[in-house]
Amino acid sequence: MAILITGDTHGGIDMHKLSRRELKSRGITIGEGDFLIILGDFGFPFLDSEVSKPGGEYHYWMKWFRERKYTILWIDGNHDNFCFWDKQPITERFGGKVQVHPEAENVLHLMRGEIYEIEGKTFFTFGGAVSHDKSYRKPGISWWAQEEASPEEMKNAERNLKARDFKIDYILTHTPPRAVLSEAPGLTYIKDRTADFLDEIMALTEYKLWLCGHIHRDCIIRSVRLAALYQSVAELSELERELEASPFAGSN
Repeated sequence: MAILITGDTHGGIDMHKLSRRELKSRGITIGEGDFLIILGDFGFPFLDSEVSKPGGEYHYWMKWFRERKYTILWIDGNHDNFCFWDKQPITERFGGKVQVHPEAENVLHLMRGEIYEIEGKTFFTFGGAVSHDKSYRKPGISWWAQEEASPEEMKNAERNLKARDFKIDYILTHTPPRAVLSEAPGLTYIKDRTADFLDEIMALTEYKLWLCGHIHRDCIIRSVRLAALYQSVAELSELERELEASPFAGSN
């Protein structure tokens, strides 16, 4: 069974990369029993008005998700409707807490600070980030304070990692840690307690590969074994090989 990874989808805005035609053009196959992981800014839904509008784009894509034979796993970013998700029940899959999408049971939200075991591999997840554009958005409608990590979520993360002796196979986040945002060429850091907290996690944790979205770039930062994805769709084992071989364009 394959585990594929991609970056932000932003509702329907960046869904073209997951079409059958596009995946085929890249030589990618994904089918029954496989997993697709989306690294934040999932965006289904983003606005409450999308949910209440029959026949709209949101409902088109939810039908599209339901028809997939594989499982879609996603972590939240900063452009996700936290008020919607705060109302959804929490259950358990893969050894950690999840939320099942009410309109597509094969779409699962992987929650902050949880650890999952999938196909014999361990995954630590921590979504969220600060929005650069929140001054142009409306609180509770198109921007949500829950986008940044809470003290309770950080304590949950530390507790779960400590139980694993701070050893994990893969770390999945939306934003990179502060050190990456501060030092990588072309990236800009703005104060973000989620990114600051992830600096601490990076310093404490032994991991094989760190995967994130948010920065709208496809690149590898070799010094910290981190891959950022946006338009790329990559198989997890191939990403590991990529880290050891030729880098993405723009890699360090």
